[in-house]
Amino acid sequence: MKKIYLLAIFMLCLFCSKKSVEPVPVDNRDILEKLGDLEGIEVTEISPQNGYERQFEIDIIQPVDHSNSTGAFFKQRMYLSHVNETAPMVLSTSGYSVSARHRAELADILNANLLAVTHRYMEESVPNPIDWQYLNIEQAAGDHHSITTLFRQIYSGPWINWGGSKSGQTALFHRRFYPDDVDVTMVMSAPLLFNTTDPRLENYVKNEAGNESCRNKIIQFQRTILKNRQEILPILESHLVSLGYGYSLGEEIILEYMVLEFPFYFWSFGSGDCSTIPDSTASVPEQLSQLLNIVNVVEYTDVGNQYYKPVYYQLYTEIGYYRLITEHLQDLLTALPQNPSHKVFAPNSNTISFNPAIMQDINIWLQTAGNNIIYVYGEQDSWTAAAVELTGQTNAIKIVQPNANHFLRISDLDEQQLVYETLENWLELELNKRGPVYRANPGIYNNFYDLFVMPEKVKNKFQIFRKYHSVGLEPI
Repeated sequence: MKKIYLLAIFMLCLFCSKKSVEPVPVDNRDILEKLGDLEGIEVTEISPQNGYERQFEIDIIQPVDHSNSTGAFFKQRMYLSHVNETAPMVLSTSGYSVSARHRAELADILNANLLAVTHRYMEESVPNPIDWQYLNIEQAAGDHHSITTLFRQIYSGPWINWGGSKSGQTALFHRRFYPDDVDVTMVMSAPLLFNTTDPRLENYVKNEAGNESCRNKIIQFQRTILKNRQEILPILESHLVSLGYGYSLGEEIILEYMVLEFPFYFWSFGSGDCSTIPDSTASVPEQLSQLLNIVNVVEYTDVGNQYYKPVYYQLYTEIGYYRLITEHLQDLLTALPQNPSHKVFAPNSNTISFNPAIMQDINIWLQTAGNNIIYVYGEQDSWTAAAVELTGQTNAIKIVQPNANHFLRISDLDEQQLVYETLENWLELELNKRGPVYRANPGIYNNFYDLFVMPEKVKNKFQIFRKYHSVGLEPI
């Protein structure tokens, strides 16, 4: 009896062994067919607009509240640029909206697939009706977790989430709540703020940026603009009319906001060359031209205000922002209230409040458990004053590029080789190291930071006029 029992076990093990080595059927279907099998998505193949051979517009059904599967749902828009199922996948976690033109420098370096996702509550991804309480970083991370889980059924290569500016913050937030969704995270110019008036940014602008002579020249420029307001306002009004986006705020309020923003924008998005700042002898058109060249007036138009509304909600509830410095201009400000801020542009601005515990939690996790993360910052960028500080408790690396601003690219780095070697080590693959190509063709990354990369129906009436808009680069 014992021999029969042992023989039965042997035969069973032999059967299991033979069964385990049977080849898994290869799915040779076209990628469009495979995508069509994914649950809860609508997929349409489109003519590629970003250099890939195949591209797909996809809407995924997401719960407004990921903790309530029986509640309301909304469609979230994304674009998939396809290489093959075994290549790496770059998940571009936009903090704004994306378009079919979306391209990412890291995806080219990795020869990777690219999945660019519009942030919840932004254009083409807006719940109806809108319940603002669910526009928070944990719910957004839930969106990206659902997407990652779903598309990993097809794409078996290593996954990297990536973004710049607010999109980089979004990648970090995704990683904090779902640390195993991706293998590596890389972010560019992504600050971590602890307040809606984070003093580190104010201190940088007032005391550290450039040199004292340059900072004084900026102050003088601000004062000159305000002193010449009566001559400037008609020109600004004419410019606003020509844009055709509406300007319900009025040209006086818009002018004062732009003047207050100038120092911060100058260091974040400008050249840092103070010789370009007109002195008090410059003509009024020259002064206004410099202001318009540095500060994005479109943000203060009706179309801009509508587009950024969800962003301001996040800034003043969880993500944080900076204070507008007014002390040196108080005698010349006449249109804005005593302590102006951008909170007035957020929905429910009178009732929302900032929760500092959220960013504190993110910071602690990044410093103690945030492995396989690469942080890149520009030394000149005002936002770098709020860069993530590493403590040595993780294997994360941080690079600060001298004399670089918010629009920094991997190809601009002196330490490109460190980035390549780190990615190769963490991802266990060999990279396509074509860094210099990107310098020669900056326009190819037409929405590196994702901002103002709107659906066509909005973009058609939103002609981008600033120089950096031509390559899709915009402020946080």
